[in-house]
Amino acid sequence: MPAHPVMYILLGLVAAAETGLLAYLVNTFEASGYPSGQGTNGSPNQMRMLIILLLFTASWTTLFALCFLCFVGGTLGLLASIGFSLLWLVITITLWAVSTTLFHLARVGGECIGSPTVSVCRQLEAVEALGWTALGLCVLTVFAALFGWHNRRYYRTGSYRY
Repeated sequence: MPAHPVMYILLGLVAAAETGLLAYLVNTFEASGYPSGQGTNGSPNQMRMLIILLLFTASWTTLFALCFLCFVGGTLGLLASIGFSLLWLVITITLWAVSTTLFHLARVGGECIGSPTVSVCRQLEAVEALGWTALGLCVLTVFAALFGWHNRRYYRTGSYRY
């Protein structure tokens, strides 16, 4: 089994966790109001937009990671091809990099020292941590897909060297 389907499973699980946490936060913040971000543009509206952008990115990642896994062995193998996989990963890396970096710049607080175990500060910190984790997994998946394609290409052409 190539390495990149395992990476897609991990990526899908991290993105699903991020989707669940962000959906909970959107539900909570819609009822009680969004927290303010930091800096000169740190308005609750900015934090709302960033949380929704992260929710879209996490949903996008979950959907396409699961679609990739469904099409790996199926008749629609084109969707699981290396070209489609790399195109999807480049788009996903861009989305994660932009949304997580903007969220990092706007998130209030740092270490959450002294805050309760279950608090908004820790939940927002978890959102950021899962975003960086998903970005890292996307980059590792690109390398795993390229490495798997490179090895398979040499094996199929008969020019595999020991």
